[in-house]
Amino acid sequence: MDKHTDLSTARNQGHFIIGSLIEACLLEKVRFSRVRMHDVVRDMALWIVGEFEKEKLLVKSGVQLKELPEAEKWEEITRMSLMDNKIENLTEILECPNLQTLFLGRNDLKVIMDVFFNSMPMLRVLDLSDNMNLEELPVGIAKLVSLEHLNLSFTKITKLPVELKALEKLKYLNLEWTRDLEMIPQQLISSFSKLQVLKMMRCGYGCSLLLEELEHLKYLNVLTLTFRSASELEKASRFNKFFSCAIEYVSLLDFRDSRSLNILALANLQNLYSIKCTSCMDLKKVKIASNIVEGARYFHSLRYVGLTYCKQMRDVSWVIFAPHLEKLLIRDCNSLEEIISKEKLDEVTESKANKNLFSRLEELDLRRLPKMKTICYRALPFPQLKKISIVKCPMLKKLPLNFNSAKGQRFIIEGEKEWWKDVEWEDESTQTAFLPSFKPQ
Repeated sequence: MDKHTDLSTARNQGHFIIGSLIEACLLEKVRFSRVRMHDVVRDMALWIVGEFEKEKLLVKSGVQLKELPEAEKWEEITRMSLMDNKIENLTEILECPNLQTLFLGRNDLKVIMDVFFNSMPMLRVLDLSDNMNLEELPVGIAKLVSLEHLNLSFTKITKLPVELKALEKLKYLNLEWTRDLEMIPQQLISSFSKLQVLKMMRCGYGCSLLLEELEHLKYLNVLTLTFRSASELEKASRFNKFFSCAIEYVSLLDFRDSRSLNILALANLQNLYSIKCTSCMDLKKVKIASNIVEGARYFHSLRYVGLTYCKQMRDVSWVIFAPHLEKLLIRDCNSLEEIISKEKLDEVTESKANKNLFSRLEELDLRRLPKMKTICYRALPFPQLKKISIVKCPMLKKLPLNFNSAKGQRFIIEGEKEWWKDVEWEDESTQTAFLPSFKPQ
């Protein structure tokens, strides 16, 4: 998508292309907005490229390789995929002067020699993700002066070498789930002046240490972060220059310094797509401020909310301000009694909250909630609903469904047989209507 300088325009074009391929049955939709390609179509696509395109590809993915494959003319290869193999060591120099893309994800990499990248001056995309034995990056990666995209997610690297400053063209850096990462040299991140995407969700290095550096990244469009305390989140909210525009994914992890959280610290983030709250054991209350501005567009981009192991939390009523929420997942929250509290809903005037509650919700996943009694005190239409999962919620006897809910939609209610027998319905016709939707867990 090089012709697009604006990231959102490039994304739209990418979605258009994928949509066209789906319509042509060359890709098929699977769950969670993903697509897949049939093996036969993939083989055909690789054959077409090999026969009719100028680019030369080397694709050896998922074939149990333990070392680099043989190739007749390394110097002609422009794109290489060796992902999903069992390669452990990269020790030899590959003479690949025209190589632009290298996928090495999902291998068993332990050692990458400094000299490995010496002869790849044109490399723009490097994916080392999902190598859970990779603890150290080679200093030689600094030789990749054309590199724009670097994915180090799900590796065990402990530090980033200061030599990475040589990667002046870097636009995309993924450090998600690098939980052992403890050291990033000062001014390294801010030296990537062209950086547009920085992903640090569940990264071991604290994001609060980088906030001032992030302000210098004037092209930053996408940011994913983990906050480990309410004070850290509050500190970040003062950096309005990037905070309100760039953040797409937020993880709230292991909060120990607060029993309450003002969720409106996140409400004005224009592009916030996902909030995950995990193991915030002391967090009891999520505040909804009473001075909310009528007509304001809170959580306008929010599509996913997930809460797990928040043992003290009583309700999740703040989601009434997320008009486009598509998936709500709540698991292992022992004190949770209701999703939408009637009392809190009444506190907020109808004009301030989402009038069409859960109007975009596609999936509701509730598991191991021993005290939960209510999802919502009234029946909801759920016009987009595809699946409800209720597992080990023994106190939940009534669903927010009536005869008009999910009309015209084919969806699944997943749960235990014993629970299903005890569900209380508005009337017999409603029970009859939803009986075909039930799928025993």
